Amino acid sequence: MTDHVTRIEIADHVSALFANGAVSKHDLLIGAASARPEVLDVLKELPDRRYTELRQVWEDLPALPVGL
Repeated sequence: MTDHVTRIEIADHVSALFANGAVSKHDLLIGAASARPEVLDVLKELPDRRYTELRQVWEDLPALPVGL
């Protein structure tokens, strides 16, 4: 996992997606399409499942730091 990607950075790109309900890993990748490649690499590590809230993403990425 890329050490310098943070939860804050990921949240900046994908948090708004949850306003419309559950999202998939694919949805998260599309929502973060404008993010730097390292962010996308971290999101690609997620399992293929539905996420109903951002907190579930953190459960699947427990080693990801909140900030630097």
